[in-house]
Amino acid sequence: MRKIVKTVFILSAFAGLLSSCSMDLRQPGAIDTENAMSSIQDAQNLRRGLYANFRGAAAGGFISYSEVQSDLLQATSGYGNNYGSFFRWTFNPSEEPGVWSSCYSVIANANFFIENAENILNNPSDFTEDELAELRLYLGEAYFFRAYFHYELAVRFCKPYGAATTSPETDFGIPYVTVYHPTAERDNYPSRGTLAATYEHINEDLDIAESYITTTGSVGSMWLTQDAVDAFRSRVYLNMGDYSKVIEYAEPLVSSNRYPLVQTSSDFSAMWVNDSGNECIMMLDASNESNNQPTSYDVMYISYQPSTSQYQPGYLPTQGVVDILQEFDGDFRANQFLMQREVSEPYGNATVYMLNKFPGNPALFSEGMSDGQSNYLHKNKPFRIAEVYLNLAEAYASSNQNTLASNILNTLRSARISGYSPEYNQAAVMDEIKDERVRELIGEGFRLWDLKRWGDPVVRSAAQAPEIMVNHSALTGTVSDDTRFLWPIPKSETDANPNIAGEQNPGY
Repeated sequence: MRKIVKTVFILSAFAGLLSSCSMDLRQPGAIDTENAMSSIQDAQNLRRGLYANFRGAAAGGFISYSEVQSDLLQATSGYGNNYGSFFRWTFNPSEEPGVWSSCYSVIANANFFIENAENILNNPSDFTEDELAELRLYLGEAYFFRAYFHYELAVRFCKPYGAATTSPETDFGIPYVTVYHPTAERDNYPSRGTLAATYEHINEDLDIAESYITTTGSVGSMWLTQDAVDAFRSRVYLNMGDYSKVIEYAEPLVSSNRYPLVQTSSDFSAMWVNDSGNECIMMLDASNESNNQPTSYDVMYISYQPSTSQYQPGYLPTQGVVDILQEFDGDFRANQFLMQREVSEPYGNATVYMLNKFPGNPALFSEGMSDGQSNYLHKNKPFRIAEVYLNLAEAYASSNQNTLASNILNTLRSARISGYSPEYNQAAVMDEIKDERVRELIGEGFRLWDLKRWGDPVVRSAAQAPEIMVNHSALTGTVSDDTRFLWPIPKSETDANPNIAGEQNPGY
């Protein structure tokens, strides 16, 4: 057996996500590339690194920048310009928030794992049969992560695949990197390729992931399962506009009832406050230990100051969002997600609704939560059955199957709204689905990509209390006429990579 080298992937691929940093496609960290996977224990360590990276991408900057760029939030006068250029839509290639480099760092890690694992499986003399079975599962996870992070790049930096104005065979994709190949030879750096090729590769990797990830799904699983892969595939195909495929992957998940929708306000609260795991196809592990901390979903939504007993949020839901959440009496989400308090801002005080979806799990606050203070940490929930319901409803509606779409939508609403009774025309079910995605998914990083997929404009409704908010220009652009629906390739990358220098997104 070769010498065992105790090395792991860097766990800090997302440490620089909130600041611009140069892309490095090819180096996953200080790894002895000859001996880095000499035992199943080495594979387990490398696997943990990939999961840590995935946890970092399930919230934090991955969520924050697109949420503030969307139409759901207004900035208060005390927001301190946090995420300001994205809120104002004034960002440029020097201000890309590190998503590009972070994703490619994880992709390099995944490629390194895939290469080494496949070498072992082709020459398995040093591993037992049980270890090889374990390694095959890990290999499937690595293929999943490679697809996942390429997809996260595609939704940000590329045109919406299924849009009428998109030509997947000619429009730019993103560099799809499938080989761990450290090199300083700039001429060998990859170009963007086409959007069609990008999504073809994503689905090829997910096909392989499906073949290796055979773990049966279970509520609140901290590991990837068959159901988690299917949930993600329903998301990918929805953004591709391939509605038959959405139905293929989403309908069995919904009809299986393995993830029953909660039926009481207390169970709904436990899901969001205490991380019960209810309805979660996957909920990532977290603890107070410094090496296992979750990433916060909070975007200065509450910002309680214990020293002054004041709330000083940086962002508030718009009045339109409040109206949507409060449309139905007895909606668990309005009661849980909205918290009305007096807030204190530089321009004055006002009583408003704050977004209370992520108040912080007391079990993850090391000193205990008292007097309203919190670290706003939760166990990250990358895949929930409610999203799958909404993906399925949209696929039915977009396939002119309005009755089926309404049935799915009404099932979800009946679980969320006490005494719910459908009162809309089924012909308008798509409009109802759009509002329902606001109620259900606000703060989870979907809204901007929903608008982009639908071709709808970003139009922020009025602020709840204009006297305490910052002034900003109204936004009415759509993906067809506002280039900033596509994020800019970072300047550090276009400067370093001669094969992408002429492939910047328009308008930058």
